[in-house]
Amino acid sequence: MNKIRSTFVGVLLALMANASFAEGVMNLITLNTNDPAGYAAWAKKSAPKLVEANGSMAMGLCSPTSGAQVIGDHYLWTFFESQEKAWSSDPNNPVVRAEVAKLDVDRTIRTWDSWRIVRPAAVTESGYYYNMYVETDDVAGYLTDLEGMIAEMDKRGYGVTMQVFVGDTGETVGTVMISLGAADGATLGRALDARTESWFTDIVAGFSAQRQIVHGFSMTCDTYAMAG
Repeated sequence: MNKIRSTFVGVLLALMANASFAEGVMNLITLNTNDPAGYAAWAKKSAPKLVEANGSMAMGLCSPTSGAQVIGDHYLWTFFESQEKAWSSDPNNPVVRAEVAKLDVDRTIRTWDSWRIVRPAAVTESGYYYNMYVETDDVAGYLTDLEGMIAEMDKRGYGVTMQVFVGDTGETVGTVMISLGAADGATLGRALDARTESWFTDIVAGFSAQRQIVHGFSMTCDTYAMAG
C-alpha cells in the first residue's frame, strides 16, 4: 500500500475510531462558475494550506455530470473528524483569507452547509458517484435498510462504496444523502443496472422506513489534499 492510498484509508479509520464519541462532518460549499477549470486549479493548489489551517482531514472538489440543480454548480467539500473540529475551524483566519484572495475566478456561492457523516467510506483520489437526497421520518430505520442493501451488493461483487450524510443546516437539514461511488464509471453504472433485478427490487420493497426521493445527481470527484 503506497503512502497516498494509506493516507486515504487513514481517514476512514480515524472516523471509525472516533465513532463512539464523535461523528465526522462534511462542510459543503455549492458554488457556481463558468470557469470550472480555473476554479479547480485554484482549489488544487490552495487545498493543502486550507486543510492545515482549518484542522480538517481532507478537501476536494466534485463536479456534476447530470442532475445539477443549476448548470455550472460545483461542490467544494471539506471533511472534519468531529463536530468539535468543524466548529473550531475559522473560515476567516488569515491563511484562509490569503488563499481566497488568490482566486481570480468569477463565482457565486449558492449554499454553504454542514452535513453529518453518519456512514463514512474510504476517501479516494478520484471517483464517480451517484447521489440521492431522501426525506424520511425514520432515519435510523432507513440507515439499517441501506446497510442491508449494500451488504447484498457486496456479496454480488459490484465493487461500489456507500457513504451516507444527514443535513445539519440550511434547506437540506434532516435530509439523508446517499452516495454510491466507484473508481470508474463503468463499475458504478453496472451497480446502478442492478436496480432492475428482482433481488434488488425485493430489498427496496422491504425497506421498513417510509422515504421520498427528492433529488438525484451524478458527479465526478477529486481529493486535493489530506491532513499529514
